[in-house]
Amino acid sequence: MLRAPAQPSPSGSVKRQAEALQAAGVSVEIFVFRGRNVYNYAAAWIRLRPRLRPELYDLVHAQDTSNVLIALPKRVPLVVTLEKWDVPPLRERLLARFLACRADAVIVASDDVGGRVHTGSPVHVIPHGLSESALTARLLAVYRSVVPNRFSAS
Repeated sequence: MLRAPAQPSPSGSVKRQAEALQAAGVSVEIFVFRGRNVYNYAAAWIRLRPRLRPELYDLVHAQDTSNVLIALPKRVPLVVTLEKWDVPPLRERLLARFLACRADAVIVASDDVGGRVHTGSPVHVIPHGLSESALTARLLAVYRSVVPNRFSAS
């Protein structure tokens, strides 16, 4: 995991998820930045773009819909976790729909939400509250569906 000195720390759940994936033999890098305004997104996009190359990364897994924007246009397969699908602001719903259509796989927390995601990509349900080992196994299954023969079975 790489983090620039002045950058924020990843959330505890993202860090635990990355550590569990690393324990399963997956090389993980967390790219953390301060969002919330167009300048921070632009700076993050400029920092990330040169690094996002297929020879360096097998896929990108974006945990938050607004953060997916810095991975576009896609250079490597994209997995998106849609946490804000039912958020009232129309802007968030439109953004989630836009991103779901560009992702190679979409992760949602329930069948109900999964049934409302209109995309040609596979939609995977990974509910909240799974143990770290169950979550890791489910994530690896999603990753294998996007990049076959790359992520070994645990």
